[in-house]
Amino acid sequence: MEIWLPVLKETRLFRDMTPEQLAVLMPCFQATVRPFSKGDLLCLTGQEQTTIGLVLSGRILVQKEDGNGGRLIIGVFGPGDLFGEVAAFAGSGRWPNTVQADSAGHVLFIPYAKISSPCCVACDAHQVMTRNMLRILADKAMNMNQRIGFIRRKGMREKLAAWLYDQYRQAGSKTFHTTMNREALADYLNVSRPSMSRELGRMKQEGIIDYFKSSFSITDPERLSLILQQAGH
Repeated sequence: MEIWLPVLKETRLFRDMTPEQLAVLMPCFQATVRPFSKGDLLCLTGQEQTTIGLVLSGRILVQKEDGNGGRLIIGVFGPGDLFGEVAAFAGSGRWPNTVQADSAGHVLFIPYAKISSPCCVACDAHQVMTRNMLRILADKAMNMNQRIGFIRRKGMREKLAAWLYDQYRQAGSKTFHTTMNREALADYLNVSRPSMSRELGRMKQEGIIDYFKSSFSITDPERLSLILQQAGH
């Protein structure tokens, strides 16, 4: 566990904690590190849930499958990101979605009962962590609400314009990078990948955007904004 302390210190869950506090908390939590390879299933929908996960390295996908074999990407998570915490503290006792590795890496599994119970040996650190967790849960709720806003939009161009404009505003730059590949982005927006790729190509030809792999550039923010304004009428 000691080799991961520098990584843990930079995560939102353990923000503002000293290495000494983290060294005390980890044994108290009885946390375990699990290595994974690309394609590994880390958690399955309906499986009993006793832990939450924190990605230490690599990338994982949280996804929901339907009866026809389709999938909806709930989120793409990398180093420092938590997953499973919303369901854990909702008290269902089951993983609501499947968690699959999108690359090789490591994940830290923490029994969530240890998080919700005060720790007498590191109570100050536990209080800091509890405040951090509340902020994370609030942000997750806001992000989910935002994603619903993308999915509810009617046309392909409108969905893409809304997502691209949001990424542009968050990055504070016309150029930004996404952790999602085309397949994951299509699943995230709940659209057909070929149709999405065609629409991205049209927007590129029209000079609205440019892209290379997972990097995008908004070459004409005004026209991108106009797509959304026209959709609102």
